[in-house]
Amino acid sequence: MSIGIMACRKLMGRCSGTGCFKAYNNSKDAFQIYKDKKEELGSFFYCIGCKDTMTDFEEWEHKIKQLKNNNIDTIHIALCIKVECDKYNLHEELLRKEGFEVVHGSHK
Repeated sequence: MSIGIMACRKLMGRCSGTGCFKAYNNSKDAFQIYKDKKEELGSFFYCIGCKDTMTDFEEWEHKIKQLKNNNIDTIHIALCIKVECDKYNLHEELLRKEGFEVVHGSHK
């Protein structure tokens, strides 16, 4: 089992991902569930975007295929998506429909 973290594309120009990685490395916040058995962190990626950030070359299907080919089975939807996006539930639904387990959050 490997996990991935999906972050908000709106913040990719400001977010370095360090909050998520620090919480993961220290088994804090949403990553406490791995305290006794550290799972591999296999991916840090951005959502499919919204009308402000969607690009013509977005390949969601390719991204999903990459995640599956690399044995990612659990996706943490980062806190930034909950804060920045009104489509949080849609992201969760899309990921679950693709067969991923979804965990709410990353760090505080």
